[in-house]
Amino acid sequence: MIKQTLFAAALLLGASAAQADTAADCKQVTDRAKAVAACTTLLKDAGKDNAKIVEAYIGRATAALGSAKPADALADLSKAIGYDPKNADLWLKRANVRAVLGQKIRAAADYSIAARYDTKSAPALAGRAEMYRLLGALPRAVSDATDALKLDPKSVSALSTRAFAQQRLGRDKEAMADADEAIKLDSKSMLAYLARGLAQVKADPAKATTDLKKVLELEPKSVLAAAALKKLGG
Repeated sequence: MIKQTLFAAALLLGASAAQADTAADCKQVTDRAKAVAACTTLLKDAGKDNAKIVEAYIGRATAALGSAKPADALADLSKAIGYDPKNADLWLKRANVRAVLGQKIRAAADYSIAARYDTKSAPALAGRAEMYRLLGALPRAVSDATDALKLDPKSVSALSTRAFAQQRLGRDKEAMADADEAIKLDSKSMLAYLARGLAQVKADPAKATTDLKKVLELEPKSVLAAAALKKLGG
């Protein structure tokens, strides 16, 4: 009887160790294919454990993004939301993926839900601000970016988004202040360089040229930077 009990215990310990290894494989980011396989196994073994199901979908979505498959990531995050619909982080993750896919309106909607479930989520507000900027809703972009900065004064995303929106609204002084701060925090903030460059076109063409050339170093396909440089003769 004792031997049978010990044997059963050993089997349980072995199963637990195997599950732990699978969970670790699901979360690792060095081997994407291995992560997807492990997460899929976790999904099969999760039963009705919603927490494990959500964790597996997140792991698989992360692996999909790492493999440049945002559509697969979107599908898995949507399934995860079905199991935990009030999880702000899931809505934020899906919004980020929608942004990558160019789904600006849907991304803004997901950011809104993320902000509803987590009223202190600066990334959700900054993300929605960026979607509004891309959609041309500049005053709303400024408003959201400002609210995000109240929660996180060092949010480069919010600063650069607000800088660009301010510049487009003709507020060059405010745009330059935001752009300067964003660049201090992140010397590779393309949007901040673009905003600052455009804001200086009339006042200081030389500095504008330097900033706009930096934009093209960071993003060679920037149509705005290229057009502005052409006008400046740069």
